[in-house]
Amino acid sequence: MGFDIVFKRIYWRDVAPYVWIAGMAVLLILPQLILHSTIVGSDAIFHFNRIYNAAKQMQNFNFSYFQTNYGFQQSGRIINALYGPYFAYLSGVLLILVRSWYHFQIVSTFLVYLIGGIGMYLLATKVRATKQIALIAALLFMNVGWLPRWGLSQNLNSWGAALAPFVLICAVRMISDHQRPIKIIPLALIMAIIIEIHILSTILFTLVLLPFFMIGLWRANDKIKMLLDTILAALLTILLTANIWGSFLTIFANNSIAEPAKFALEQNALQFSMILGQRNQLGAVCLILFAAQLVYVLVSKQATTVNRVVTVIGALILFIASDLFPWVTLQHQLPFLQSTLQFPVRFTIIAYPLLFCGAAISATQLRLSSERHTGYYRFGALIAVLLCLAPNMLSMALKAETYHSVDVLNSWTGVTVLADTPDQIRSSLHAEHPGQLLTLVEKRHPDYLPIPSEFKRLNFKRSDEYEKQIIDRHREFEHKVLSGGRLQLTWNAERRDYRQVPLIMYKESILQLNGHRLNSYQYDETNIGAPVVPQEIGRNTLILQFKQPRSFTNLLILSLVSWLVLSCVGVGKVVYQYKKYYKRG
Repeated sequence: MGFDIVFKRIYWRDVAPYVWIAGMAVLLILPQLILHSTIVGSDAIFHFNRIYNAAKQMQNFNFSYFQTNYGFQQSGRIINALYGPYFAYLSGVLLILVRSWYHFQIVSTFLVYLIGGIGMYLLATKVRATKQIALIAALLFMNVGWLPRWGLSQNLNSWGAALAPFVLICAVRMISDHQRPIKIIPLALIMAIIIEIHILSTILFTLVLLPFFMIGLWRANDKIKMLLDTILAALLTILLTANIWGSFLTIFANNSIAEPAKFALEQNALQFSMILGQRNQLGAVCLILFAAQLVYVLVSKQATTVNRVVTVIGALILFIASDLFPWVTLQHQLPFLQSTLQFPVRFTIIAYPLLFCGAAISATQLRLSSERHTGYYRFGALIAVLLCLAPNMLSMALKAETYHSVDVLNSWTGVTVLADTPDQIRSSLHAEHPGQLLTLVEKRHPDYLPIPSEFKRLNFKRSDEYEKQIIDRHREFEHKVLSGGRLQLTWNAERRDYRQVPLIMYKESILQLNGHRLNSYQYDETNIGAPVVPQEIGRNTLILQFKQPRSFTNLLILSLVSWLVLSCVGVGKVVYQYKKYYKRG
C-alpha cells in the first residue's frame, strides 16, 4: 500500500526528463551496441589493469592495498593506492558482475553519460530554469567536452566532468542561499567522491569553489556559521578520504616517485572548430551559445546575480582552457605544469557546466518574456542538440568500427602487443576471463615508478626501461599470489650470479629469497626500482611484500568507518522521508 501511494505521487512530467537523459545515453552508445565492439582507447589498458587488479583481489579475498599483484605484469608496482583506490574497487565489482571488458565498457559508459546528464539537469533546475530548458542543457552537455571521452578513449577526466555539475550545485547554493549557503554533508560527500576518483579534478573544483565561497561569504546573513559549516565540511571530507592522504604520506615520505609524462601545454589547449565539439575542440554550436550568453549577462539589466557570476567565471575559465591563453609563456615560467596539469583543456570540465547553467537561466527568462516564440526556441534547441549529437555519434561509430579492422585497438600509443592475430585480441575483449586481454596487450606506463637515489639526476625514458625490464622479462618467471598480499616469483637458474627480476621495489617493500629475508646491501636496484638479486643454481623463489605502516592502516579504517557511518545516516534519512511521505498520503 505504501508503494502505491508513492507511485501515485510520481507524475510523468517529473520522470520524463530522466527518461530522455537515459535515452540519450543509450543513443550515444548505440553504434557500439550495434557493432558489438569494444573501444580500446589511449587510457584503456592502464585503467583495465587497475580495475582487473582490484577485481581479482576481491574475488580471491587476498588484498594488498599498495602492491599490484594481479595487473601490470604482476610487478608489484603501486598504482591504485595513489590513483582513485575506492573507484578502482567499485569498478572491480562491476567487472566481476558483467565479466567481460565489452560489457564493462557498455555499462560504465552509460553510467558516465547518465550521471553527467542528470547532474546538469539538476544544476539547471537548481537555478530555476524550466524543466524543458534544463533538459536541453543536459542533452547538450552530454555531447561535448570530456564527457564522451570515457567511451571514446577511457580518459578518467570524464568522471570528473560527469560529477562537475554536482559540485557546482554546491557552488550556486553558496551565492544564492543567504540563510544556509553551505550544506555540510552534500559538499563533503561530492568532494570526497571526486577525491576517490581523480585528484586533479578535485584541485580544479576546489579552485572554482573559492570565488563562489568569497561571494557567498560576503552575502551570507550569518558569516560565522558559513565559515564553521565550511570547516566541518572540510573535516568530514578529510575523514572520508583519510586513505588517500595516508597513501600519499606513506609513499612520498620515503620514496622519490617519477613524474607523469610531460605534454606541451599549448598543443593540448582548447581549440575552436566549426564542426567538432569533443575534448580539444569547441564546436560552433557551443561557441555561438556561450558568446551570446556572455553578451546577454554583460548588457542585459534583467540578468540575475547568479547568472552573471556563473557566466563570467565560466567564460574566464574557458579562456584559460583555450589556446588564446599564453600557455607557451606560462610553460616556460612554470615547466612543472607539463607533467601536473598536462592538458589545459581539462579546465573545460568546469567551464562547460557553468556556461550551460548560465544559458539555461537566460533562456528561461527570455522564454517567459516571449511566450509567442516558444515554438522557435524548441526548434532551435532541437537543431543545436542534433548538431552536437551527430559528430559525437560519428566518432563513436568510427572508433567502434576500428574493432573489426586489422588494428582492433584505437590507440597504439605506449602499448606492446603480443597477440599473434587480431582475432585473439577481439576474442579477449569479449571473454569472461578479462585477464586474457592484459597478457596480449601490455601498457608501457611510467607513472608512480620509484626513482632510486643514484638515478635521480639521470635523464632517461622510463616507459622504455619499464618495457625492457618488466614487460620483456616477466614471462621468464612463474608468478603466484600468496596470502597476505604477497607476490611470489620462481625460476630456474643454471649458474650462480645476479639476476634482475621483473618487480618494482619501494622503501617499504620486503624481499625474501629462498626462505631468507634480503637486506638492502644484498641486492641492487635498477633505474626504475627493479631488484637485482643473487640467484642460486636450480630453483629460486623470491617473495615480495609491501610492509604497510600501522599509521596508514589506522587511517584506512578511519576512512571506511566514516563512509559506513555516513551511509547509515543517508539510509536513515531516506527511511524517515519515506515514512513522512507515507503518513501524508
